[in-house]
Amino acid sequence: MKYLDTLLEKYQIRKTKDQKTAFLAWAQEEIKNMGYECRVEEYEKDVFKCRNLIVGNPEEAKVIYTAHYDTQPVMPLPNMVFPKNMLATLGAQLPIMLIMFVVCFAGVFVVNRLVPDNSMLSFLLTEGWLMLSLVLFLGLLFFGPANKHTANDNTSGTACLMEMMAQMPEEDRQHAAFIFFDQEERGKIGSLEFAKKYPQLKAEGYVMNLDCIGDGNHMMIVTPKKTPDEELTALEQLFSGNDAFITEAITAKHANYNSDQRSFKRGYAIAALHLHPTFGLHLKRIHTKRDTICEKANLQYVIDGCLKLLKQKAEEN
Repeated sequence: MKYLDTLLEKYQIRKTKDQKTAFLAWAQEEIKNMGYECRVEEYEKDVFKCRNLIVGNPEEAKVIYTAHYDTQPVMPLPNMVFPKNMLATLGAQLPIMLIMFVVCFAGVFVVNRLVPDNSMLSFLLTEGWLMLSLVLFLGLLFFGPANKHTANDNTSGTACLMEMMAQMPEEDRQHAAFIFFDQEERGKIGSLEFAKKYPQLKAEGYVMNLDCIGDGNHMMIVTPKKTPDEELTALEQLFSGNDAFITEAITAKHANYNSDQRSFKRGYAIAALHLHPTFGLHLKRIHTKRDTICEKANLQYVIDGCLKLLKQKAEEN
């Protein structure tokens, strides 16, 4: 998989404007060499600017395949996500919150030791320290130093779109579109702005989002809340055929996966998970320097299922 290799070697960090520009220039050249048409759409949301790379014609596509290409700041602890266990997800965030609490408490303690109690100066310094701590914490989440290791989140999804385009038969390309979303890590800005610009696609577009598919052998497909059981079964059958993987299709009513598919009424997400003996299926290692695993077999498994899905959707109409 040459696109995965190139991304990991040359474009694994895609956080700053220049890093994204370099990635977009490379991706557009490769995509055009494959015979696809592509364009970059720019949006501005508050202080954030984003650029989505759009391949094909989403308004005519039977399936829109998406992945976010932006990458995140490095964090001291992994962003543990348990899609079927909200309590475990919240519990995994407690260490970060504890660190923030300790920093805030330490500052207040120092102020109270140095400044007389109940004085205006003590009040101002205490409130100022708490506000500064909050600003610094949020600043780290949004503007902290770039994580240099993004193999799973989300170089895996980005590479999978490139590899899928290369493998897609010529006769099927007219039925597919691909979107590389920007600014997912800052609140799904790219997909939300795209959905705002194309309300019909927001309401009716069949979107299959690939996010963190490279590390884990339990493939979870999270579907819209009202997906009927027969469709869940059909999806599991499409994404099957390799005993090394377990595929589970589950509605968003029973699994919480916060990614770009949530910007669309008919949004689906695919993720690769690990099974914890106590807390269940989960993502691990992302948002840290340990995010170094992206299995090529995972990408091929997802590609095979997505190509079968496209043929099915094309035949339905």
